[in-house]
Amino acid sequence: MSIARITEDEFRSIIAANLTPSEEIRTPERLFGRQKNLTSIDRALNSPGRQIFVYGDRGVGKSSLAVTAAHMHTGSANAPIYVPCGRLSGFSDVIQAVGLKTIGIIERFEKAATGRGLNFTVPTLGGVGLSAGTPGSTTIPAPTTIDEALDVIRYVAEKRRGRLVVVIDEMERIEKVEERDKFAEFIKNIPTLGNDIRFIFCGIASDVDELLNAHPSAGRILETIKLERLRHDALWKIITTVSEKVGVDITHDMLVRISQISDGFPHFVHLIGDTMFWNVFDDPEMVTTIDRHHFRAGIKGAIERSDVVLRTQYQKAVQKTRNTLDYEEALWALADSTADRRQVTDIYDSSYRRIMESRGDRPFLRRDAFNQRLLSLRGEGHGRVVIGHGSGWFGFRENLMRGYVRLRAEDQGITLGRDI
Repeated sequence: MSIARITEDEFRSIIAANLTPSEEIRTPERLFGRQKNLTSIDRALNSPGRQIFVYGDRGVGKSSLAVTAAHMHTGSANAPIYVPCGRLSGFSDVIQAVGLKTIGIIERFEKAATGRGLNFTVPTLGGVGLSAGTPGSTTIPAPTTIDEALDVIRYVAEKRRGRLVVVIDEMERIEKVEERDKFAEFIKNIPTLGNDIRFIFCGIASDVDELLNAHPSAGRILETIKLERLRHDALWKIITTVSEKVGVDITHDMLVRISQISDGFPHFVHLIGDTMFWNVFDDPEMVTTIDRHHFRAGIKGAIERSDVVLRTQYQKAVQKTRNTLDYEEALWALADSTADRRQVTDIYDSSYRRIMESRGDRPFLRRDAFNQRLLSLRGEGHGRVVIGHGSGWFGFRENLMRGYVRLRAEDQGITLGRDI
């Protein structure tokens, strides 16, 4: 035991309750740095007919904000409905999934298997309702019109008590324009369902732009909430909440370093913190202050447990038969600043030179060769992790990648992100 006055069961409970890299947050006391956003949602939901669209970078905490707000606006016995979109999801699939949340999972599966389930249809205003999609099963058919979709939601509301809040997450994964158009048409009609039915949609900025540009009338319905990356003091709170509960100290410098690496994305802080605190717990010596060894373990753990998509994209970007280190160092240089767009001269002079000086044994690329590496990172053969913004300007296609790149650099002794 390396931490005084705490049992393993107590430690497990603290970690599970406060560090959740793979699960959205559901309670406001853990949603650090988002009180202003919660207040905006609360006041918007007080306005009759108003619906919410939360947008921002992947990994910035949209799901946690939406789910927390939804729980705050429903009773304890009437949990909100949460439906994530998939790459192949269509509008009808998503609305059907909302309806199916009213049917218990056991009822849907076991009764279908035994053939003893209910077999009935409940007519509604649009002619859609419960039906027997499979002999002996209870199901809700996918709506074929906007009116039928609205009737599915009316049915769900009738099955629930009090206010119904539905969270539709990851709207950016719906690729077909015609399916997005159906959502826009649906959103315009949500107020007809009554004031006790509210929706919170989550997506990226382009989702909002497409909705409002193609269907300006949706702007009268939607309250758009832009979620920025978290400030460093809010990121520190994620770590210090745990350190205080388990009774170990962490230095201010280490907190600063964690926030710099994470680039404002709480996901990385949760990943680093989870492994770091377990390493503290496993330390054979009594620990009162987290040291560099525990921090390094947190970095390695975060790399190993990061989103598999990020790991795969990074490998595709840099792992080549020739010049692998060149591409990796170019990515590190791009990730050294929080700016979403950087000019190649600034990347080279302000970041690349410093990185290469700290590497010591690696030769510098000339500026034109360095520029070619960045240009190549925009291509399919390198996973298109970099995007161009006009002549000589570059950025990450997905800002979440910048935090992962910083993790990889930190693991090799390269400090990035000092401008936070």
